Amino acid sequence: MTTASFVLLALLAQTAAPTGSPEAKARAQALVKEGTKLYDGSPGEALEKFKQAYAEYASPKLFFNIGLANRDLGRPVEAIESFERFLAEVKDSPELTEARKSVAELKTKVGSLLIECTTAGAEIGVDGKLVGLAPLANSVRVTPGNHHVTAKHSTGALVMEDVSVRAGTVETVVLRLQAVAEPVAVTPPRAPAIDLQARQAQAAPTAEVDQGWWLGRKWTWVAAGSTIVFTGAAAIFGARMQSRFDSLHNSCGSTSQSTVACSKSDIDSVIGLKNTANIFWGLAGAAVVTTGILFFVEGRPVILAPLAGQATGLLASVRY
Repeated sequence: MTTASFVLLALLAQTAAPTGSPEAKARAQALVKEGTKLYDGSPGEALEKFKQAYAEYASPKLFFNIGLANRDLGRPVEAIESFERFLAEVKDSPELTEARKSVAELKTKVGSLLIECTTAGAEIGVDGKLVGLAPLANSVRVTPGNHHVTAKHSTGALVMEDVSVRAGTVETVVLRLQAVAEPVAVTPPRAPAIDLQARQAQAAPTAEVDQGWWLGRKWTWVAAGSTIVFTGAAAIFGARMQSRFDSLHNSCGSTSQSTVACSKSDIDSVIGLKNTANIFWGLAGAAVVTTGILFFVEGRPVILAPLAGQATGLLASVRY
């Protein structure tokens, strides 16, 4: 490799095709010398020197050195590209034969991707590197293994495909972009301002306004009905107690009419009827109170307003 580099250095000195000052040519020669010295131990650093030399003085013969460095660094794709540029731009050089031989050997170590995209002008990328715009005229050389192929366009969504390539093969990848309509900015309608009282009026039941005071009071009427039932039951048991008492009083309760005293069971029956009547009278009284409370509460909004914030949140006022 070192011999080929020195030969290339000599050829560089004889080349007059590139445009550049003598000073640029001298700097390029110096960089090639540095790269040649570094080549055996540090081909990566030598490659950088060769690239810098080409940037100073663009002699196409430098692509031979660049191709050699990429080949020995295990970069077959980059090496083929450099050798092919050398072969395309240099017509007379002893290194032409070696360059052709290197290209033929390296092609057996790489694969190719034939990328087809249905959207013209889409940006085609392989493993994050832009390789051109659709439609691609040539296949893309890649190393064997898995590769990530993408296509994106200003009028379409990003399309991604993963493909596995083997050495010496050509894999076809078809990318189809779906056109995406541009979103239309829509200004949301402005909501009318609603004050707190209006919100409370909307949330509050409208039974009193729309249905009258007698509707929308289900539990009030339940309590009122219970009052009637309990009062009726109390009256019935009271009447039965009174009737039983009168009967016992006439038969055994008056010593002037009978010498037989009332039995304990007879007396207990009167007491039981009295207690039952009293229970129903108590329930009727409770139902009356409940009916009155529900009459003023049911169907009206109840607002719980904290008085002292979070510190005393249990304190609240009830308004009807």
